[in-house]
Amino acid sequence: MMPDESSHLRLLLVEDEKFIRHTIRQLLRSLGISDIREAADGTDALAAMRDGFQPDVIICDVQMAPMDGVTFLKAIRKEADPALAAIPVIVLTVSADATVVREFRHLGISSYLLKPVSRKQLDDHVTAAIRRTGGAAKRPGNAERMQTR
Repeated sequence: MMPDESSHLRLLLVEDEKFIRHTIRQLLRSLGISDIREAADGTDALAAMRDGFQPDVIICDVQMAPMDGVTFLKAIRKEADPALAAIPVIVLTVSADATVVREFRHLGISSYLLKPVSRKQLDDHVTAAIRRTGGAAKRPGNAERMQTR
């Protein structure tokens, strides 16, 4: 990922395990991404988004409680705000269970990563998600903010 791409990126990391959240946050920061909001489950993530945090990319675990990744993704895909429904989502999982992967693909995920995640894998997946959708440049106000920096 190019430095100017990552420095303007807003990312929502949804993971229930504190150690994994910390590790992924450190990897993301090493890629130049500093605007990272964390949530311990889908309920916290939805609350952050409804309170105004507009991520360019979401990285989301599958198995969490009380709201798991599938339920969270269904909720944002059904939101009235089309900007929320279009956010690229990278799913984190411990297994490549075909049923789970199919369900997430049906919900329009960008990709999925198997844990443990490497820096290169994270970089490749976030970069692909941003380039596929236009990412930060599409969020209202970002084009102006990006030009002034």
